[in-house]
Amino acid sequence: MKDSEIDQLNEFLRKNGRKVCFTENSFRDFKSFQKNQRRDILALIIKPAVEKNPLLKPDGHGEPLQSPLTGFAKIKPKQMGIRIVYRPKKLENGVIRLEVIAIGPRDKDEVYRIAAERISSFKAELDK
Repeated sequence: MKDSEIDQLNEFLRKNGRKVCFTENSFRDFKSFQKNQRRDILALIIKPAVEKNPLLKPDGHGEPLQSPLTGFAKIKPKQMGIRIVYRPKKLENGVIRLEVIAIGPRDKDEVYRIAAERISSFKAELDK
């Protein structure tokens, strides 16, 4: 997926008060999947963005995570065998930004370990 396609997607979401953000690392994770898998992953990420309250279950799509990933949520489509870790953040202008920190295999908590290792660089990149 090209940056221009992500920009178009974000423009659509922005009109609905939503935005999806990738960090450098999470975008690298995303690009590591085949094109058809990337479409499915993107659909899973934006699903909470088009629901009424995309923050956390039971009203939203993702399940909340525990320390050290408190404030983050996970999407875990069993049929794909992956985990998507993101942080839903409500901005001052009312837009809800879904910030993806890691996308990885459903392999004994591997993606959660990766996400925990990325927290400081994630916050530096997105909390500007």
